[in-house]
This record gives sequence, structure tokens and C-alpha cells, in this order.
Amino acid sequence: MKIELKNVIIESKTDLKYLNNIKDYIDENEKRILDFFKLNKLNKKYNVIIMPFNEFKSFIKNKYGQYNDYVRGDTDKESKTIRILSIEDQLKYTTHKNVTLDDYLKMILHEFVHACNDELNNDYNETIWFSEGLATNLSNQSYKIMNLSNCDFEKLKKNWYNYGPNKYDYAYTIVKHIINNYSQDEIIKLISDAKYLRDKCDNIFKEILFLQ
Repeated sequence: MKIELKNVIIESKTDLKYLNNIKDYIDENEKRILDFFKLNKLNKKYNVIIMPFNEFKSFIKNKYGQYNDYVRGDTDKESKTIRILSIEDQLKYTTHKNVTLDDYLKMILHEFVHACNDELNNDYNETIWFSEGLATNLSNQSYKIMNLSNCDFEKLKKNWYNYGPNKYDYAYTIVKHIINNYSQDEIIKLISDAKYLRDKCDNIFKEILFLQ
């Protein structure tokens, strides 16, 4: 089954009852996300592929060398593809045992944010925390505002994948402050210039610590 929209093509090998929910949710939210990044549209449409577990797990292992059971989506700039584990298999095989359709739709929007981010910059050297913070905030996912005094920011920057618990909450907290307190032009500069972000981020982190 295939549904084509302005910026994405939603695909599934099986006829899933919630594909129209995905279509409607992207339709409702894509302009807001594109406007945030000052984009009119994606340069090329992304394929959003809803995948069964074995196929998804195999792809993730081949790309990253390992599969972790909290992973349920991936955005690939080179192939212009967003791969999403089906909601049925998320419930069955991942740590997301209580995922609802609303959670699922926000997770897909999270990956769409990554696609928009990649239009401006995909230098993620020590900036994954920022990309994930943008994605969690702009997709309106439910993460916690954290006390950053417990955050090892150096490790969050340099060792994202092995940071452990709360990394998404920390990223969400830091980027929510940036979105609420920085101009859109400054945010776009942070997104589009990874060196500028790396130079500024320690001061941003200290600023939030002071305010907390």
C-alpha cells in the first residue's frame, strides 16, 4: 500500500488500518515543522516505510552494527528514507510496551523532524543531543524537564549512544530552553552550523543550570 503526500510517500507491504492516521497526522503537522526550519518543502520526498520486526532489526544491525530494543525508527538522508517499526511489532518486541497510536504518530513526526534537520545540516559530531532535543520537542513527545545538575554534559555530547537513562529527557530539557528563549534566526544558525553549536553549547548548558 502506498500513500503520496507533499513531502513523503508512506509505504507498507501489508494493508495496515492506521496508514490513513499517519497520512492525516503528517498533513496536519508538516507545515509547522517546515516553518520552524524555514523550509518550504523537502528537497526530495522521503519514503516512510512501515516495516515488520525482522526486516527492521536487520536494517538497524547492518547500519549501526547492533540493535537495541528501544529503537523503533530511523531516518537516512542518503536514501531519503524513514524506516518505522510497525506499531504491532513495537508492542511485541521493543521496550515500548505501552505505546498508543498517539505515541506512534508523534514518533513518526520525530523522524520527519530529523529529515528537515538534515536539509540544513547533518554534521552530528557531538551534536546528536541537539538533533534529538529538536525532534522530541517539535513532535510534542512526552519527555520530562530534568534537573541538569545530574547531567554529565560532556558524556551526553561525546558518547550519546552509551549515555544510559535520561539522555532523551536531558536533550529535551536543554532544547526546550533554547526554543523558548532564543530567536528563530539564532536557532537556525545553531542547526545549520555545527561548529557554531559546538562552540556555544557549553555556555548554553551553564546558562540553563544557573536559571534552574
